[in-house]
Amino acid sequence: MVRRIARNLAGARLRHDESGAVVVVVALMLTVLMGLLGVGVEVGSWYMTRRSLQTAADAAAIAGALEEARGAAARVTAAARQEAARNGAEVAKDVITIRTPPASGAFAGDPQAVEAIITRPEARMFSAVLGSGNVDISARAVARVRTVGQACVLALDPSASGAITGQGSSTLNMRGCTLAANSTSGSAITMSGSSSVTAQGLWTAGGTSLGGSSNLNFAVPPATYTWPLPDPYAGLTIPPLGSCQSTKNVTVFTPGTYCSNIDLQSGSFVFKPGTYYLDGASLKINASAVVTCDCAAPGSGVTFVLTARNNANQIGTVTINGGATITLRAPSDAGSPYPGILFYQDRRAPASAVNTINGGSSIVMNGAFYFPSAPVKWTGNNTSSGANTCVEIIARTVDFTGNSALDNSGCAALGVKPLLTTAATLGE
Repeated sequence: MVRRIARNLAGARLRHDESGAVVVVVALMLTVLMGLLGVGVEVGSWYMTRRSLQTAADAAAIAGALEEARGAAARVTAAARQEAARNGAEVAKDVITIRTPPASGAFAGDPQAVEAIITRPEARMFSAVLGSGNVDISARAVARVRTVGQACVLALDPSASGAITGQGSSTLNMRGCTLAANSTSGSAITMSGSSSVTAQGLWTAGGTSLGGSSNLNFAVPPATYTWPLPDPYAGLTIPPLGSCQSTKNVTVFTPGTYCSNIDLQSGSFVFKPGTYYLDGASLKINASAVVTCDCAAPGSGVTFVLTARNNANQIGTVTINGGATITLRAPSDAGSPYPGILFYQDRRAPASAVNTINGGSSIVMNGAFYFPSAPVKWTGNNTSSGANTCVEIIARTVDFTGNSALDNSGCAALGVKPLLTTAATLGE
């Protein structure tokens, strides 16, 4: 009996000990489970923070690349940091690093790419049992400037209404290139009447007025209220002018300085390769003239520079009348002072120094038409086809009437500087 009671007491004590052990194990497991749940919540919070930082990094990289695209390299870092803050980065807490070019990745060393890295230190909570110190959460993005098109007409006036116009029944056929205007006017590019335009697209710092019964055909939608395109020839200079050469009874012209108008009436005229400086003088080619360039040598061509050594109001103009027979091209030789440029009017010219190009089926002119401070009237039945494979017009304003077909496919071979339209896209 006594032995049985002892065994029962021992069994009860053992069951009590086992019950206590289970309670301890369950308590420990609950503690671990709660810790794991806490760590899970904390990791989820880190994930959400990283998503937020990625949004900010993407925005920063795009903003920096847009500044690069518009030629404002000095503003890349400031614009990127500002956009990062606008999209969730905490400037006082986060480490924001902007690099151009990127230091690593697929676009390392690419001057057209912008890298944004945002790092945020987060204090540990539940995860403190796994390690000490803050957790650095980072996001990285790279945006790159890419070319989306190329303009063959650029109006430089910053505010004019109708910086580019198409009037009446004009037909403008642009072979795979874009019409661009730097004007911020709401009607920077204006097409009226029954004008017809076929082009790659429109690009303007302002808006467009495409009214009337205009027939418009664009490969890509017009880009309005975007940034102005840079003037690729803004750095051109004109050297001191030499002594004046005579134009009297001249039919074969040689490079140099001319101080009286070159007015080509009926007859044949030849221009030797080189640069022709018109000092206070104009170039006029009349309807019955036959004008050629003695440019058989590879890379040879002619450039006409309209300037004035004294009074800028005396800077001349270019007038080409329809019906003339013309074969002229710009030099492509890199040793030329103006490679790719056929006509260059001094930027000191007044806005009243209007240049008029009346085209015709017998007119072949290849090169850049650069009139940065004065208007161009591109008038008449200028088909600019066949042998005309490079026409790039840069002027204060451009007015089209009549029928014109512009082709810039051969401009690269002539050394003409391209008018690139660009966009910024994420690359990494």
